[in-house]
Amino acid sequence: MSVDIEGADDSRLEENIETHIGIIGAPVGCELTPNYRQTIKEAVTKAAQAIGYYQLETLSIRISKDQECSELYLSVRAGTRVKISQRQIELVGAEKPDTVLQSVIDKAQLKEGTFLEQSQYESLKSKLLSTAQVRGYFDAKFTTQEIRIDFDTYSASIHLVFAAGKRYAFGKLLIPEDDKAQVLIQEVSTFKEGEPYHADKLAEFNQNLKLTGYFQQVVARPLVSKAQGDEVPIELIASAKPRDTFNIGGGISTDTGPSLRFKWQRPWVNSKGHSLSADAFISSPEQNISLKYKVPLEDPLNNYLSYQAGLKAENDNDTQSEAITLAIQRHWGEPDNDWKRIGFLRLEQEKFTQGTEDEQTTTLLLPGVTVSRRRTRGGLDLNWGDKQQYTLEGATQEVVSDIDLVRISLQSKWLRSYGKHRLFARAELGAIATNDFSQVPSSLRYFAGGDQSVRGFALNTLSPEEDDELTGGQYLSVASIEYSYPVATDWRLAVFTDVGNASDKPFKDLATGVGLGASWVSPVGPIRFYFARGNSVEETTWRFHFSMGPAL
Repeated sequence: MSVDIEGADDSRLEENIETHIGIIGAPVGCELTPNYRQTIKEAVTKAAQAIGYYQLETLSIRISKDQECSELYLSVRAGTRVKISQRQIELVGAEKPDTVLQSVIDKAQLKEGTFLEQSQYESLKSKLLSTAQVRGYFDAKFTTQEIRIDFDTYSASIHLVFAAGKRYAFGKLLIPEDDKAQVLIQEVSTFKEGEPYHADKLAEFNQNLKLTGYFQQVVARPLVSKAQGDEVPIELIASAKPRDTFNIGGGISTDTGPSLRFKWQRPWVNSKGHSLSADAFISSPEQNISLKYKVPLEDPLNNYLSYQAGLKAENDNDTQSEAITLAIQRHWGEPDNDWKRIGFLRLEQEKFTQGTEDEQTTTLLLPGVTVSRRRTRGGLDLNWGDKQQYTLEGATQEVVSDIDLVRISLQSKWLRSYGKHRLFARAELGAIATNDFSQVPSSLRYFAGGDQSVRGFALNTLSPEEDDELTGGQYLSVASIEYSYPVATDWRLAVFTDVGNASDKPFKDLATGVGLGASWVSPVGPIRFYFARGNSVEETTWRFHFSMGPAL
């Protein structure tokens, strides 16, 4: 039913009455029985008192005579709305003043001289209790909670007394004696015994435990009922992952065609938390397999060593390559810092044929560093985020390597939303300095073109050429900007422009790609479709692009 209210000059009052009546529904047979009238009156009274109308009267109730009882007519006399004349809210019982609890009181909407609203009163009580629980005041309660209404002056006095009690501290962390991860659990802990309790620190500890990757299920919880003095013990309940886990997945894109990925992991190699994993990737242009051994250091989440070995084969366009790699990596990170650092030493030997060049083999010992950051919001369909990755590596003939080489790669992606409007921008720069570019392996040379580069061109088809065959570039410069707007549930339309190339001189012969696209947020993640026109000094092309996965 729709509701027509006469006498409610306050739009807020009218809206609240409609809301309360809306859940009642039409009377059986459109008959206004005494019970139905009483139900309506009680709903109107409750709706009015909730926002300070304590003397509202329901003068008449009638209903339309059509078969659906489509409209209810009410006549009311609202009366004077009650204002708050006195507000007394006390925080007592804490051993020392808690500024956070006091700020909840200070920021409360209940102010003297404002209209009384029950929702604000209940919200303040709920906020005080929840904040107290979060901060370890487990005995907190209201000893006085009342609103007194003076119908002679249409005023209300509020009196709340909140007894916070003592603030508890973190007690002993109770870890099962047979848990082989005891050392690792202590290392990812976010609190110390005797430190004031805070639920956020416990939540962060739970998150850290899950991120270690060592547990099938894990939870840390406070045992308030077993508190000893002021300290609450924290119980940890965990079950380790199986000895071995296996994952298999696949995908498809216009760059690589169908692809298959297989991963095996042994989370526990020993009681120190060492882990072992293998990863295999197969597609038409590329196949690789790698083995990784991880050794946690002082913080297994952000600080660890990894030893890696890998084999990679590539046969794409004018590139044929086979590489063997051995590497050691040192990972640094801080819980409160999004930036991650990796220092590495990589030994690789690559046998390759690039374009018309003769087959050759190059050995390099490459020390280097990578600095990266990734931030996202929005779940499956990201609506905000950015990703940066900067890598510097080098080699010298003085130590193992066949050539002198310095290589730098810079990547940046940004995603921002402004209401329904979404902008996505990316840029990629790279450069190689060497005494003999002909001996630089194909995997280290630069190529452009493809779904994640300059659209309108196939994967890695932009680079300098010799006798109409690609040689790979010494420099890379790519930039892109894309605008998208929703046109239906889970669908967005996009327009974009890309520019870039891989070249033997910086920013030489830049190609462009422009086009239209669409993205669908499927149950398995975003799927993107693009139709682009590419234009370079060599050719003008039209190409359809299809890809899956997150933008960052």
